[in-house]
Amino acid sequence: MIAWILFGLVVACLVVDTLRLRGRASGLRVLPEAAGDSEDFQSFPARLPEDVRQSAVEFARAEDLGLVDLIPANLPTIAALDLLNQVEPKTYRGDRWVRGISAGEAIVFSSKAVDKLGIRQPADPTEFVTVARRVKDREGVYVDLAVAPTLPSGPYDLSKRAARLRKLGKRPALSTSASVIGYLAVLGVTLWTWPWGLIAAGLYSLQPVLAFAGTPLRPKDLWLTSVLRAVYQPYLWVRTLGGRWRTAAEIQQEQEMLASVPSYQEEIDRGVDRFFEPRRESCPTCGSADLEQLVRAVDLVQRKPGEFRMDRCVSCGHVFQNPRLSTAGLDFYYRDFYDGHGAGAAEAVFAGKPDPYYDRARMVQPFTTPRNWLDVGSGHAHFCLGAKEILPDTRFDGLDQGASIEDAVTLGRVTAAYRGNFKDFADQLRGRYDVISMHHYLEHVRDPWDELDIAADTLPDGGYLLIEVPDPEWRLGRLFGKYWMPWFQPQHQHMLPIANLKQALAERGLRPVAEERGKAHLCNDFVLSSYLFLASIAPRSPAPWRPAEPRLKALRSALVWSVGIPWLVVAGLLDKTVNQAIARRTDRGNAYRVLARKEST
Repeated sequence: MIAWILFGLVVACLVVDTLRLRGRASGLRVLPEAAGDSEDFQSFPARLPEDVRQSAVEFARAEDLGLVDLIPANLPTIAALDLLNQVEPKTYRGDRWVRGISAGEAIVFSSKAVDKLGIRQPADPTEFVTVARRVKDREGVYVDLAVAPTLPSGPYDLSKRAARLRKLGKRPALSTSASVIGYLAVLGVTLWTWPWGLIAAGLYSLQPVLAFAGTPLRPKDLWLTSVLRAVYQPYLWVRTLGGRWRTAAEIQQEQEMLASVPSYQEEIDRGVDRFFEPRRESCPTCGSADLEQLVRAVDLVQRKPGEFRMDRCVSCGHVFQNPRLSTAGLDFYYRDFYDGHGAGAAEAVFAGKPDPYYDRARMVQPFTTPRNWLDVGSGHAHFCLGAKEILPDTRFDGLDQGASIEDAVTLGRVTAAYRGNFKDFADQLRGRYDVISMHHYLEHVRDPWDELDIAADTLPDGGYLLIEVPDPEWRLGRLFGKYWMPWFQPQHQHMLPIANLKQALAERGLRPVAEERGKAHLCNDFVLSSYLFLASIAPRSPAPWRPAEPRLKALRSALVWSVGIPWLVVAGLLDKTVNQAIARRTDRGNAYRVLARKEST
């Protein structure tokens, strides 16, 4: 019975996956016949077949596109599958939260769309993704994909596939592990339910044919790849994991990384203990000396050296890093996270689902329709991008220490950018904003009470302050210990229980008028904690603070994620059931929001 249940599940998964791929392939638009040209449009590569260029320009004009990525109809099977696994063509254009993508063959774009974006001629096929992503990130510019039937496809070098996957934001080892798991599942049920298992094997082999037949894509190696898929897949894994080719951007990043090694090594050799202030013996909120150790952790994300401790005040519940990092320590551990070496990864994280951004903006709507909104700690200004959909008549400005906030102006996400500390701009910002927001900002600062003082002084009478922070009272935080993502050491300095925050607000003339706890919860604790654990044992790519290349990195990573992917699936189910049930029953979560109004003075 178990064998037949597994057989049914494998066949069902194959059918659903095939229909998904087929739906996406069928959803691809096809360029119209060649029409007029325009000097307002450029292309990479610069020389395209004339009929392809004219058709692309006509398509871009008719669809009001700033950029169109051209997909050869005969794109090789593996390249086509990798592309369709990353994009849903039917929603790609209209969904601003879907990141830009490219087949890596050719693009046509308007000069206006790339103005001030610093777009350069792609140095290799993967850089087409960079161009598409950069343009799609721009507010008010539309990007789409289209099949160019007469555009010949270039050769597809499997040794470059790992680099292509990395550019798409995927880990080659993780992708390979998922493929291995699927392959073994098909092999297992084929042998276990023989000869009926041949149905599963046949579906697996013919999946590419079934996915692409009758669609605009006609891969030139479709039948060969399908018929030989059982033996081709292991070959693909080896070529992918063994790929040593790197993009021009990766080579440049490696050079910059190696150039940073001596300075990092010098700092590490001097010892990281100097980055900490003396340990506190009392709570910074209430002064109580009754403290307990809550978490002892390491830097699980960047893996910079050092050990960090968070204490909890038994009297008031305030959680704080103890001993606290000095300003030099914060500089050391923040460096290459939001900017520099880790800028790309940080941007990808914040470009996720926009629902929390919408919920934050909606929380203000019953109380005011702001004319001017300042987002403090705005980063890449993804919140402002989402909030404008809810409040289209509101002007959004952003403040942050990183260079990303200046780029947010170029992309149209904010009208004005202030780069630096909130305190540095307090005088010039006083009275200018109806709403000031701090989303996952207070937990990062050395003195959250000082930040609240500045906000209270900056807001006009009747203005609103919106705050969202992790909730240290969430029960799963203790269960997962150092692997609970919101502890996020060493960056999180203070985590205030909601009662403490509301009291601090009231003391500054900011009257809390609304709060959201369960609604601010993101059901991801099981998944993120599991991911952090798996990532901590999987080999890492070199960084300036750990420049050595791990031995057999790709193979070891594939082994970890081959076990880890089923684990993550189970963790996802636990989030959808246990985690969600706890949040609904208690109206609590891993974060909370408080909206406060400044009373007349």
